[in-house]
Amino acid sequence: MAIFQKKTCYFCEKKIKEIDYLNGPLLHNFMDYFNRIKRREHTGVCLRHQKRLAQAIKRSRHVALCGFVR
Repeated sequence: MAIFQKKTCYFCEKKIKEIDYLNGPLLHNFMDYFNRIKRREHTGVCLRHQKRLAQAIKRSRHVALCGFVR
């Protein structure tokens, strides 16, 4: 069982309210090598922003800005 260190939310720190699905470089920071969405424990994003981030990544995949798999 891994114990992760508590991190502060990136979006709360920067006061970002809307996560744009067209912002590819920002979304790629929260995806791993195989283009899977990283878990909250790894990124430190709060629950509200994690849900919005996942939705933005999924929208970005359907518009073909991010890949489904590598």
